[in-house]
Amino acid sequence: MSQIYMEPGVHPHEPCDSGEPVELKTFDSLASRLRIVSQFTAMTAPDRLQDLVGQLRPRLRNVVGVTIGKGGEGKTTTGVNLAYMLAQEQAYLAEQGHAAKPVLYMELDSNGNGRLDLKILGSQYDDDGYGFVGAVTEDKPLAVVKNVKPYLDMTVGGSANANLAAEVSRLASKHAQAPYLMLAMLLAQISHLYEWIIVDFSPGDVSVQRLGLAAVTHLVTPVKNSDDAMLGGLQTIANLVADVRLINPELGIAAIGFLGFKKVAGEATAELDILRVKIELLLEEAELDGGLVMRDHIRDSRSLATACRNNGMPARELALAANELLQDEDGQPVARPRYTNGRLVEPDKALELAEDWSTFTGDVIKRVVERNNELEGAAA
Repeated sequence: MSQIYMEPGVHPHEPCDSGEPVELKTFDSLASRLRIVSQFTAMTAPDRLQDLVGQLRPRLRNVVGVTIGKGGEGKTTTGVNLAYMLAQEQAYLAEQGHAAKPVLYMELDSNGNGRLDLKILGSQYDDDGYGFVGAVTEDKPLAVVKNVKPYLDMTVGGSANANLAAEVSRLASKHAQAPYLMLAMLLAQISHLYEWIIVDFSPGDVSVQRLGLAAVTHLVTPVKNSDDAMLGGLQTIANLVADVRLINPELGIAAIGFLGFKKVAGEATAELDILRVKIELLLEEAELDGGLVMRDHIRDSRSLATACRNNGMPARELALAANELLQDEDGQPVARPRYTNGRLVEPDKALELAEDWSTFTGDVIKRVVERNNELEGAAA
């Protein structure tokens, strides 16, 4: 097999420090993605593209995507909380003296709401996504904001991400499907530095969807509404997954989860039970496994979700602060968070929401690990 893909500029055994101060880390010695893309045209033999894909895929099995084919379904909330919970696990391992790596959160959406959720919006690290877009489409160095939370790094998204679609489409007009692998090539060079990489990408332009789908191995699809538009969004994702098989044969939906539905005595109501059946039927029509539908869900707590975003705290961090268990970098207790109306966040309600996200994350990662075992077994 010829080596189309260059080895990463970062040494595979480079230590992954996760010091406390927030700082900007720049990966400036990565292999050229544009050089590789330039080797492909519409006339290039398909097996040559498959050669590149085959070299990338084993490096990307810790990359989890969060998306759905319509807006307003909670994908950024899901991506941020999933990344935070996974980072907390790594922080705990480090405290116990075990090996640990940070988690990377990456947002392709031009809204850039992840900056709000992780308290980066308007900071010295917020470049509105220009650096990230340049890294993906122009071979510029990749800048990562380290330690936005303990053991959690992020790339900054924003209005510049709206340029991704046009740039990738422009390259695809000359180099066929290869440009949709540019994000995959970028992540493959740094994935060994992270325990998990969470990619939150837009339900908008198909080019951006394809770029994200070509990079991730496992999909988590959040559902927040029960209307036909949401069901259509799920169908869109199923169609796109099938559409990118040539450039990502390992892509698959790991879980379909539910946000913002009522819980009565800890159990789902009839509304969610009916929705689950609808989605399971939709999956059967698409010849997909109905077991992708998660049984537990994130409870309806809009005021808490707003408090999380306004305070720049994922759900578990909000719960720690509400219960006066969170300290700042000087070791002082963080002030108890408040709702928009000024009321203090109730410690017990915040804790219930955090426990939902803990259960959600555990289920997702169990499914991801099972898929990885299957992929590794098939490749052996």
